[in-house]
Amino acid sequence: MRIARPLVPLLLLAAACGGDADADPAPGDYFAQLQRVSETAHIQERGLRRDLRGRLEEATPGEDRRAVVSVFLDQSARLDQDVLDALGALDPPTELASAQQAFRDAWTSHLDLIVKVRDASFPTADEVLERLEAPVFRNAAAEIRARCDDLQAAVAAAGSDVDLVCDGRLS
Repeated sequence: MRIARPLVPLLLLAAACGGDADADPAPGDYFAQLQRVSETAHIQERGLRRDLRGRLEEATPGEDRRAVVSVFLDQSARLDQDVLDALGALDPPTELASAQQAFRDAWTSHLDLIVKVRDASFPTADEVLERLEAPVFRNAAAEIRARCDDLQAAVAAAGSDVDLVCDGRLS
């Protein structure tokens, strides 16, 4: 059985941190970095889900399917943590701090749910997948989208034309 290699989560941190650590950020860097974090998170999240579907189709029933789901949970938790780290590394303008924190809090809630399912040690892949389809996960995803929309509105009000990936599609 093939198990996916972990994605390159450092991309999120690199996107958030930008270039030379000793250089002062140029005007607008925050907005570009925020957009990169948003886009990278979306791309990686979509890739994880696509990979899960493909690997589940190829896996034999039982332990193989459970291993595929286990890898997905580990990678999802890592992705969520990387998003949180990248958002935490950003220094938002004062007028965006609360909107960014609310967005970060929504990601934290999602991570908490993923970790609970991962650590619950459900015996079968179907039990795990059932939990991942529960309304609480749909609500957590909706909360991330809503807080992203709020952050997008705050970004626009601050005069930036940056387009965050809030609705699940790249602009």
